[in-house]
Amino acid sequence: MKQFVKNFATSQASEVSSTDAVMQWIEASFDVENISNQAIDELAQLAEVAEDKSKIALIDLFRLLILKDEQAGYVMTRHWELIEICVIGYLSAQNLQDAEARIMQNYHQMSLKFLANVFSTPQGRASMRDPEKARAVIEFCNLSFGSCNPKVAIHAGLVLFNYLLAFETESKKPYFA
Repeated sequence: MKQFVKNFATSQASEVSSTDAVMQWIEASFDVENISNQAIDELAQLAEVAEDKSKIALIDLFRLLILKDEQAGYVMTRHWELIEICVIGYLSAQNLQDAEARIMQNYHQMSLKFLANVFSTPQGRASMRDPEKARAVIEFCNLSFGSCNPKVAIHAGLVLFNYLLAFETESKKPYFA
């Protein structure tokens, strides 16, 4: 993945404001636990311009990044728009019944894995207390159940399961109305 991110950042440098922090992180360690917020910002910009397999790989990297509490809080507050537009919005506009759209199905599955990991840390869980974010994720999972790919539906179920476990003592009526 290190080589992919390096190659992609190099090839897309003219499409984003900067790739300096990402390149510095790659050259220094490529340790997902020690990435700077500036490098996360640049990765988010790269994810916005990425397509197909590149988009899948970058969302997979974000899936790993949010396993650390501080990074989860940062991604979920600073880059919620990335999730809202490049994940939820993009996938909601796709034909989920197209069995031939393998790349889209893989991106959908990886996006749900990413959303499932949000609940792995206290700051990630805290970000999901926001009613707007919670409603968006729940509606996206409900939509995902309509996918022709059973793995997508399974991962949508995992996201909802994580949500329910994280807030088991709280009422969910406002989100399921």
